[in-house]
Amino acid sequence: MRMVKVDGHRLCLVRTSEGVFALDQACPHEGYGLTTGDLDGDLITCAWHNWKFRVSDGRCVLGEEDVRTHPVHVADDGTLSVTFVEPDPAEQRPKLLASLRSGIERDYTGQVARDVVRLLRADANPGELIWEAVAYGAPRAEFGWGHAVASLTDCLAMVEHYEDDDRALPIVQAIAGVAEGERDRPVRPLPDPARDVSSDPRAEFRGFVEREQLEPAQAVLRHAIAHGATADDLRPWFTEVVADHHLSYGHGAIYTQKAFQLLDRLGWGRADTVLPHLLPTLVYGTREDKLPYMKLFHRGVAELDLAALAAAAIEPVTGWADDGRLRSALLGDDRTEAASAAGAALASGAGLEGVLDAVTEAVSERMLRYDHAGEFDFHDDFGWLSITHGMTYANAVRWHVRRAPEITPDLVRLVLWTVFLANWTGRHEWHTGVGEREEIEPRSTDLVEYGRSLQHEALLDGTTAFIVHAHAVKTSVAATEEAVRLDSAVPLDAVARFMAAPKLERFVAATVARSIDFLSGRVQRE
Repeated sequence: MRMVKVDGHRLCLVRTSEGVFALDQACPHEGYGLTTGDLDGDLITCAWHNWKFRVSDGRCVLGEEDVRTHPVHVADDGTLSVTFVEPDPAEQRPKLLASLRSGIERDYTGQVARDVVRLLRADANPGELIWEAVAYGAPRAEFGWGHAVASLTDCLAMVEHYEDDDRALPIVQAIAGVAEGERDRPVRPLPDPARDVSSDPRAEFRGFVEREQLEPAQAVLRHAIAHGATADDLRPWFTEVVADHHLSYGHGAIYTQKAFQLLDRLGWGRADTVLPHLLPTLVYGTREDKLPYMKLFHRGVAELDLAALAAAAIEPVTGWADDGRLRSALLGDDRTEAASAAGAALASGAGLEGVLDAVTEAVSERMLRYDHAGEFDFHDDFGWLSITHGMTYANAVRWHVRRAPEITPDLVRLVLWTVFLANWTGRHEWHTGVGEREEIEPRSTDLVEYGRSLQHEALLDGTTAFIVHAHAVKTSVAATEEAVRLDSAVPLDAVARFMAAPKLERFVAATVARSIDFLSGRVQRE
């Protein structure tokens, strides 16, 4: 073996009993020189991490990806001529996409990262690279799309904040979440589109979801998509079903928001892959409004006329301001009063978004004063991630409200669920007392720039478990939008504190402690 330079490129020149061959000198893994490795017949082994390649064609037989080869001509007098081949980008893209799919399937982050950079250099559309993860992950998601769909959407939106090769960072972060979560899972087939639907397929769909009949709901949905239903047609279908219940800590509303935003960017023609596979998480999600800890909140809701509040919310009062009752209720420990105060705010002209503003402000305050020592109370299931949902849920519901064709009692109920969650995020304080509010030094007076700096930080691997990373991404995105809406840096300050504070990054020790509690007959406190 010998290292040579051809047109400024380092190549590994190899002579075997079969002839002379030229390969890229840099091992595809981390760039170490192949000539420092060992040659055994037709097999070259990189000395650094034991990857092995066939010198005749560059095929990787142990490791993640092939090494590129180049033509060698041996003249009659023994002179060697090596032609460095720089393939045409248009010809290279199909091969690189196939390699990217292989990297996703095997959860090889290095291969994914290298292929994404190569594809970007070959003028590939970032959305098409994200789509490879969608096409692989959506049909394999065991219980419907989860944090991966949120990260795919948010990371794709972040691409525009980067230039050139740096665009690979949000793309690879998005793809890595899917590759990690769905590796080796089987494809979950969808039912065929329904042949016959009722005269009111929207109501039929809602009924199937309510009765937890997944396949009939998917079939009706696929029928609608096949017969030309648009995003505007189907958004209300999903808003209604996520409004029927306080669903999975707000995940139902959040994932629906992200799924439709993803389709806005990738094209509605891909709806039949995204939306039917989203449904399991809505059909089987925890209906928290049916659980005992929401009874006190329901007492307040029972006193409200949702239809009248919907009518009042159609034309909110310009300049409406909370007199302090709603904020106090959101940050207090009276769950019944939280519902009553929200109803009073709507009746006095707050409008749905005015209530959501108050929710965002209250959750931001909660994040700024959370005593993160409670994060390491393994006997309590409450922590940072629980509080962040108060903000991301409000942001998602604001998306539903803004895109609804009309204000309905369903939307009022959905907003009330965010009120409950904002109040419920204080349950740690109810047991330990209110922590001291931490003042955060803003990174920028420009709210968008401040938010983008947090989003960039969320991509820099400051977390270990994917679920924590996903929360950092979606919370930083939601906080940016909420800060601009409120014209206040407080939501961003709250996220900055969350990002910097100690937090659980793995959950093994906590799970062991709670398992012991469970098997010892101890119940979790409210």
